Amino acid sequence: MESLERQIHQLEENIAHAHVSNSQISEGTVGWHIEHSLLVMITVISALKKSDPNSYRWVFNWKRVWIFFTQKIPRGRVKAPKYVDPLQVTDLLESDVQEKMTKVHQLLEEMKTLPSKSYFRHFIFGDLALKDTHYFLRVHTHHHLKIMAELIHDNAKAGQ
Repeated sequence: MESLERQIHQLEENIAHAHVSNSQISEGTVGWHIEHSLLVMITVISALKKSDPNSYRWVFNWKRVWIFFTQKIPRGRVKAPKYVDPLQVTDLLESDVQEKMTKVHQLLEEMKTLPSKSYFRHFIFGDLALKDTHYFLRVHTHHHLKIMAELIHDNAKAGQ
């Protein structure tokens, strides 16, 4: 799996395909997956920054262990929480995405300076410390990049 920085670069490269869709592969367009991935990163890293490292408590979670071990998130099994679901956005404006990209790059730099016990509370996995949060973001972004690649590939194949 690639680094988070490389994955963000791939998201940027996929902006040109934001309109591509295929409901048999995904309900969302490539643009939806880009926007969702960026919203997740912004929300999660912002939560890390606000957390109290002294309050972090590790608890075993078999779902987290399985997803982290396999590095795969099952498709269509979980609906994105509303605060990271860009379905309400009908037109994906490139300037909005660029602003979010800039914000993500800034937050990633800030993330490097956070205490190791900084954490965010995932709605399924529970509290994730800094290292696990970084790993979660990589697995999550990889999941959406794979869907985008499938959408783009299918669209190119249909255009032949």
